[in-house]
Order: sequence, then C-alpha cells, then structure tokens
Amino acid sequence: MRRSSLFRTDLLVVAAVAMVYFLCAAAAIAFTILSGNVALLWIANAVLIAALLTRPATERPLHVASCFAASVAASVAVSPYIPLAPLFGVANIAETLIAWALLRRFNIDARLFLSLRALGVFVATAGVIAPLASGVIPAAALALYQGADPWVVWISWGIGHGLGALICTPIALLALAGTTYRDRFSGPAALPRFFGIALLMIAVTSLSFAQARLPLLFVPVLPLIAATMAFRVAGATLGVFAIALIGAACTVAGTGPLQMIDGTEAFRLQFFQFYLSVLFLIAVPFATMIAQSQRLAASVAVSEARYRLISDHVSDVVLTLDPHGAVQFASPSMQEVTGHAPETIIGKSPAELVHEVDLERVREAYRRVMAEPETVHRFEFRGHTATGGIRWFETTARAVRDADRAVLSVVTVVREVSHRKAREADLLRQANTDPMTGVLNRRAFQDRIDRFRTDTPERPGTLALFDLDHFKQVNDGHGHDAGDAALLHFADVLRANLRVEDVIGRLGGEEFAVLFPGLSTAAAMAACERVRNSLQDARIHAGDTTFTITVSAGVAPIRPDLSSDEVFRVADAALYRAKSAGRNRSELAAA
Repeated sequence: MRRSSLFRTDLLVVAAVAMVYFLCAAAAIAFTILSGNVALLWIANAVLIAALLTRPATERPLHVASCFAASVAASVAVSPYIPLAPLFGVANIAETLIAWALLRRFNIDARLFLSLRALGVFVATAGVIAPLASGVIPAAALALYQGADPWVVWISWGIGHGLGALICTPIALLALAGTTYRDRFSGPAALPRFFGIALLMIAVTSLSFAQARLPLLFVPVLPLIAATMAFRVAGATLGVFAIALIGAACTVAGTGPLQMIDGTEAFRLQFFQFYLSVLFLIAVPFATMIAQSQRLAASVAVSEARYRLISDHVSDVVLTLDPHGAVQFASPSMQEVTGHAPETIIGKSPAELVHEVDLERVREAYRRVMAEPETVHRFEFRGHTATGGIRWFETTARAVRDADRAVLSVVTVVREVSHRKAREADLLRQANTDPMTGVLNRRAFQDRIDRFRTDTPERPGTLALFDLDHFKQVNDGHGHDAGDAALLHFADVLRANLRVEDVIGRLGGEEFAVLFPGLSTAAAMAACERVRNSLQDARIHAGDTTFTITVSAGVAPIRPDLSSDEVFRVADAALYRAKSAGRNRSELAAA
C-alpha cells in the first residue's frame, strides 16, 4: 500500500512538471516569438532543470520523456513550425541535459543560488554553454526549412534560452527544492511584507513601461533591490520575472521606454533581453552574497556562543590578543588562576604579568606565533599573581587570519602548571642526586663539568677528587650503618667548608668529587685542606659506636687542552699519590 501510494505521488509530480513545462513553452512561443525566428524568452527548460536537480534519480527518465512530449505538444499547438516540432523538442531536452550534466560535473546541486561559485558555474553552463550548444539544431533546421539566417537564429536561441534558464530556474526551485529558498517566508509578517513588495514592484514597473516619453528603465531597479534584500534569491528572481512579464507585454504592445530606441521591433526586444540580463546580474549575485553573509554571520554567532560558553566555564584562562599584543578578551577564570580581574588587563599587554627572567623568551614566542599562523605554539613561563607570588604557566597559542590572510588576532589558552613543574623539578632532582648524601650523582656531576667547560671555556676551574681513607675497615669493624654515617658526615663537611657555587658529587662508594669554578689550583688546594682538617677532627657517631675517619684528595686544573675524562685521570693520579704517601693529605697534579 505504501509503495503504490509513493508511486502515485511520483507520477503526480512528473505529470505536474510536464504540465507546467507545456504551459511555459506554449506561453513563450505565443507571446515572445519573433517574426521568422525563435522565442525571445524560453522559460520552460528551467522547470526541467529544477526537476532534475531535486527529484530522485528514478524519476529523471520520466521527467525527460514527459517534458520532451510537452515540448513537441506546445510547438504543435502554438508554433508556426509544426513539422520542426520534434527537432525543437530534441534541442530543448539536449540543452537541459547538457546543463544538468555540467552542473553535476562541478558538484552543483539545488542550492546553487546560495554560493557565488555555484552561481557562476550555473550562469556559464545553463546560461551560455548549453543554449549555444543546443542552438545548432534549430539554426540548421530553420535555415533548411525557410532559408532563415542560421547565425541570427543561433544567437537568438542562445540568448532567449539562456536568459529564460537564468531567470526561471530559481523560481522553479522555489517549488521543488523544499525550504531551501523559502526561509524568508516564515513568520507572521512575511506574507504581508511579500505582497506589499510585490504590489510595489508591479506598480512601479507598470508605470515605468506604460509610457514612452521618459527613459525610466532604471526605476524598477529600486523595488527589485528591496525585494532582493527582503527575500534574498526568491525576491531577486521573482522581481526580475515580474519585470520581464510586464516589460515584454508592454514592449510587444508598442509602449514603454524601449519605444524610444530607434530600430526595429526585433532590435527593441533584443535590447530588452540585454536589460533583463543586466537586472539578473545585479539582483541574483547580490542576493547570493547576502545569503552567504547571513550564513557566515549565523555561523560566527554560533561559534561565538560556543566560544563564550567554553571560555566562561573552563578552568584555563582564555585570552584574545590583537596583532600588537594588547588583550582584547580575558575569560572569567583569569581571576581564579592569577588573581587579576579580567577587566584590569583589557587593552594591556600580558607581558606585564610575565616574570622578567622569562620576558624576552615569551616575546620571542609571540613573534613566532605571528610569523607562523598555521602552527599551534606552546611555551612555558613564570608569571606574577595579584598577591605578588610567582607561578608557572603553560600557554597554547595560535594566530587567527582574516580573508586577506593577515593576522587578525591571537587566541591563547593559559594553564597554571606550578604543581607539574614542581613534580618535574623533584623528579629531576631525584634523577641527578645521590639518594644517600643528597649531592649530585656521577652522571649529573659529569654533566656539570661538561657544561662548565662548554659555557665558559676561558674561565679557570679546578677538579678535586676525594676518597675516604680505610673506609672498608669502618664497614667491617663498625658495620654498614657506620659506613653510611661516615658518608653522610663527609657530605655535610663538604657543604660546610665550600662555597655555594662549588659543585659537589658522589662518584660511587666512598669517592667524591668537587668542581671549583673560577678557582686556581692553589685556592682549590686550600679548600681541600680545610675540608680534610675539618673531617679528621670530627668524631662520628653511629649507634653506640664513635669513630674518626680521614680523607685523601687529588687536585687537577681544568685545562682547555684536556678533555673531561683526561682531567679526571689527572686528578685520579694525584689522588693515588696522596694515598701512596700515607693518606690524609691533598696532592696537586703534576704540571
């Protein structure tokens, strides 16, 4: 039951399209045919183009066949060229199929009047290519049938059919494309507004074409623009169609501004075609641009609402900066994250909140954001809070460009990462620190030596290696707890007797190392002696045990001509000499 009902509905649509095609074709032939030529404004093919663009694929063969029959029937009923009716029918259907195929080739559907690109393709295909291609058939037929000039017939066919397709296809789409072009007709005020503008259009056009004394062809443009602004594509095409009907009727009746043109009636009608083309090219692209702008505005409004919803409720700070770096927008979370009220930073540079240590790096990052707008940039910095504290922040930023690809603004999302940075610092400390003594481990100490040599190659420096004397005896005689206490105590002695900038590391077991940046070997030797004397005078407690321990040291200069490994070997050789000389002493590496 449902399938047969659908089939009946499809047949009704096919029949309705064919009937409208027949009426449009008969009217075009009866009222706009030129003497010995073809129709001035052929609007029937627009009906079939709209049907092919909107109806299901299963219906298309039926539409093509029924409209061919309607074309032949209209020619037989009204045209003086009855024997040529089948040829004219073939030309009409061929024109429609060419236009439809080209539109499909460029992925153009029934929404073709909502995009300037699609409109341009439609004008080129349905308004120019297809009519001129199909016009070869009637040009040859009329030349053979009655000796007509084929060039004149071909041009007249192309203009009349192209203009009819341009003007009437959107009108046909109003009926067949659902609500695509009817959005401006909703609401209680839409119908009164439509009839008011329609009456104004009819009245102004009728008055303009009812007289032949003044050149008032420009006057109907005013209500046409009003119709376009009120009803977009529907208003533009219906307005041009109304001007075409009234103007053609008046011109054929011998009245109107076109009578002021010195020429034949055919020439005046051809000028009227040109006039309608100009009106179409004024109104319809204008309507399309308005429709595009309206969709863009709606999209921007939705995007703005979504952006506001997110920015107002997200815990991160959302900032929008102008190309010069001034804040245009700050989300409410600014208050919670930084303590600064959002309104206090509007118009200012966020660099005012950046810690001076990171200020230049942040400025350089912002320059990269501006120079690479297609890339998302992420960087970290320290910033001031409203209470005077310092926190770590992570910023994700991207530039926004306008239609001319110039940077319009920069959108940034700022997140506080102080806890993460603290965890990272703790993990780094654990990775670089000897877990027992708290000084640097061997790898971290080696990195500090290498960095010192790379960053300050001309600066003097000294390396000292320390080794606790008879450490194995302490472990064997007093236990490992005593050995651990000895290591901890020696690390404390190093910290107490060395400068803040001196770098202490434990190389393993009972062996320690110290980097003395900027010290000569003599000054480093004095420091080592201070450490040695402080250790030998101390008594170390481990449980119920009390003991003493000494240390030996080997000192070597950090020379540019020696690698880090070679400096370690030289210092180790000096340490070996100290051990061999009786321990509890410091030895300077041989020159």
